[in-house]
Amino acid sequence: MQHPRSIHKTSAGVGGQDQRSRFTESPKDRERRELPLRGVMDTIPGLVWSALPDGHGEFCNQRWLDYTGMSLNEIKGWGWASAYYSEDVPNLRARWQIALAGSTSFEAEARMRRADGCYRWFLIQAVPMRDSVGRIIRWYGTNTDIEELKLAQEELQKQTSRLDQLFEQSPEAVAVLSTEDRIVRVNKEFTRMFGYEPGEVLQRQINDLIVPEAEIETSQAYSRVLQHGGRVEVETVRRRKDGTEIDVSLLAISVRTASGEAVVNYAIYRDITGRKRAEERLRESEARFQEMADMAPVLIWMTGTDGLCNYFNKPWLEFRGRTLEQEVGTGWIEGVHPDDVQSCQDGFFPAYHARKPFSMEYRLRRADGEYRWVIESGIPRYSGGGEFAGYIGSNIDITELKQAEAERERLHQLETDLARINRVSMMGELAASLAHEIKQPIAAALMDAKSCLRWLRRDTPDVAGGCEAALRMINDATHAAEVIERVRSLYRRETSDREVLDVNEIIQEMIIVLREKAERNLISIRAALDPGLPPVTADRVQLQQVLMNLMLNAFEAMTDSKGELSVTSKCSEDGQLLVSVSDSGIGLANGEGDRIFDAFFTTKAEGTGMGLSISRKIVESHGGRLWASANRGRGATFHFTLPAAVALSSPAA
Repeated sequence: MQHPRSIHKTSAGVGGQDQRSRFTESPKDRERRELPLRGVMDTIPGLVWSALPDGHGEFCNQRWLDYTGMSLNEIKGWGWASAYYSEDVPNLRARWQIALAGSTSFEAEARMRRADGCYRWFLIQAVPMRDSVGRIIRWYGTNTDIEELKLAQEELQKQTSRLDQLFEQSPEAVAVLSTEDRIVRVNKEFTRMFGYEPGEVLQRQINDLIVPEAEIETSQAYSRVLQHGGRVEVETVRRRKDGTEIDVSLLAISVRTASGEAVVNYAIYRDITGRKRAEERLRESEARFQEMADMAPVLIWMTGTDGLCNYFNKPWLEFRGRTLEQEVGTGWIEGVHPDDVQSCQDGFFPAYHARKPFSMEYRLRRADGEYRWVIESGIPRYSGGGEFAGYIGSNIDITELKQAEAERERLHQLETDLARINRVSMMGELAASLAHEIKQPIAAALMDAKSCLRWLRRDTPDVAGGCEAALRMINDATHAAEVIERVRSLYRRETSDREVLDVNEIIQEMIIVLREKAERNLISIRAALDPGLPPVTADRVQLQQVLMNLMLNAFEAMTDSKGELSVTSKCSEDGQLLVSVSDSGIGLANGEGDRIFDAFFTTKAEGTGMGLSISRKIVESHGGRLWASANRGRGATFHFTLPAAVALSSPAA
């Protein structure tokens, strides 16, 4: 505070005496004079204080003292500084000194300690009070709690910082435009996507930088939409700095004040060039698939994830005689035979829920109304990301196959029946050939029985002679029974068990069986059998059947003239047994070498065409091979091989 005498020296004019008396008053007089003013300051609902011209604290109202918990004496001088956060005091004092030196108003922010020790932000403001000549005679100030404002400012600053970070780190290119379409700000992705640095684009028209010539008019139309408060969301083309064009999705919005005034526009770009190319490849792939599906000789369909059909190819629609709209969803089920609908559902839905392939057969109505058997196969399909996308499948018309299977079953049954008929039909031939074979043991047995009786009826019975005759009789009866059993086994459906056999023995048996027939037809039989042949594992009856078929066929080929039947056996070079039956008959016609083994093919008026077919099947079931060849002169030779001592499964015939 200035010395009163200096003020006094400059005081003059009216009121000079009052001023002189004020500056010469005692401190008590001054306190008494200022007491009403301090009373007023205490009634103000805020923190109010005053300071001397030199900045020393002079007075704080009661609210100030109550808030800080300090006394009036403690705040005087520079004691008031202890009410503030220590880190804020240097800046506060420096700013206070500047205000004192410049005689200007004072304003600062600092954290002020409450009586409970809690610091809160305050705005501290002060203005000087001057006398009539302009000298500062006192400072008056207020402290205003701005803690909430500070928190709000900090939060706003954080939000602004986060927004800036989001703006810069956004995966989309963002440009902030003025209402005249000039670039105000761009983010990092914008510079990466379009190749411009921020300094190259600021305050420039965006249409001049990244909009291709062909898109200028459209871009201007977008600007007009924004001017009217609209929103633009499109896919378009934009140009990079190097002149290349990219596909982008554009989102443009206008930012406005509460009153509706346009402030800036935001343009957000996402590069969709990769997606567009993928979509184009997908369209091309779908077109190729559509073309291939429509040219495929099968009926193709697809479902969505809901299991409902959403696609049928052209052959399906033509087969059904319906449109795609009629077939999609569950429309195709209308063409399924009523008896097959449930089996279709039972075949599809368990596989659908398990996401597994399936296959089933059912009848589907063709456009002409005929139900056709189809085999349907389906597999789950997945997207590029591995997500289930539905099923894709195909149907193939198998009606002819079904009919062929039924025909094969019928023919197989017929073949089985004819094979049995063939065996039975040979019984006539066999019975005549075996008559004398059976007659001989029976006649011998009869003679032995008579001898036995004669020896036993003697006055002195010849027991030894009777026993000998009885034994011969048993042997004769056993031989006759074996012959009869072999005959029976030839026409029974059952087959004998495989056993180790001597092929030469079987050949000799069949020569004995058929000799009488050969003699009746003036046919001689010659055998050339290798005694060193190894045994074979085979079915005796079936080998007898093969040899009988071949030998009887040879007889029939020589009915018009005397002939010779030759049967040979030997080991072939590969170690198998080779049996050949040769005749001097009419031989084989050209091209019949293989056809004669086909089922139902015959050159005989009364033949069934099954004998050689069955014989080949029997030989092949034993691991061998049966074939025929023409002789150089007359006749033909039938050969078959058998592996040595190999046990094989029973034939199907």
